[in-house]
Amino acid sequence: MWLVLQCQSCNRSFGRQSTGKSLACPHCNHADAKILSRHLSANEASKAVSLANVPPEIRDQLSTWMGQQPQLFDSGPEVPVDGATILAEAEDESGLITLDSLQKALISAGLNFDAEGFADQACAEGELMHVGPNCWKRA
Repeated sequence: MWLVLQCQSCNRSFGRQSTGKSLACPHCNHADAKILSRHLSANEASKAVSLANVPPEIRDQLSTWMGQQPQLFDSGPEVPVDGATILAEAEDESGLITLDSLQKALISAGLNFDAEGFADQACAEGELMHVGPNCWKRA
């Protein structure tokens, strides 16, 4: 189960697995968030987060446009990825994860994922916090 939450401090929406330990916002690290919706897949939650973060004036238009777009990913069986292991491998001695270290960890795990997209998803799930340009810390 995936949750779409809205931070009560910065009002940005983000996604998190329902089994996550923290509801802290990946954008401002504020711990108070309200649940906007629940979803069965990360894909559905990602779309809901995208829609929640656009101005209300264009939300309906964007929703219609997103529904008309072809699905970019094969909806076949998903191969589970152990994100925690990849993040641990990408982390340096000071606890920082860079885009380069994350890309190297993904490659060494035999995964052909975009490192920036992986980091964005990890932020949305509350596993990473953005601390600078192409730099994150584990939450």
